[in-house]
Amino acid sequence: MVAFEWTAAKFFWLFLINFFSFLYFTYFGMMTISITPNDQIAAIFAAGFYLLFSIFSGFYIPQPKIPGWWIWYY
Repeated sequence: MVAFEWTAAKFFWLFLINFFSFLYFTYFGMMTISITPNDQIAAIFAAGFYLLFSIFSGFYIPQPKIPGWWIWYY
């Protein structure tokens, strides 16, 4: 396994982070729909943002390898 710690505090931090990530992506989708003329353009705009978010979230590129001028996006 990956040696996760089975404590209530760790579980609630995970739950809180997942909950706020869900809210963030939901509200971002609502915002892109409201500021673009139709849903096709909103999907194109959001796809680019989601790509950048996924790349710099620390899963594809670890934090120490992110260039200094992109660290604000981490």
